[in-house]
Amino acid sequence: MKFNCGESRKEKIKRLEKWHDWFAWHPVRLGEKDCRWFETIQRKGSLKWYGEPDAWFEWEYRESEKL
Repeated sequence: MKFNCGESRKEKIKRLEKWHDWFAWHPVRLGEKDCRWFETIQRKGSLKWYGEPDAWFEWEYRESEKL
């Protein structure tokens, strides 16, 4: 049986390292005295790799350009 199993790890990392829409399901800080919660904002990640299994994204957030 053949089926689409989704993005590879490299494809997913490449996508998440660019600005993309993300629903802030928990509070995030966009700037000084500017926090957002329960709305769509934009984020991009930077993969921090410290050897297996120590890898994670550090996120940067900004206001969504779409209204």
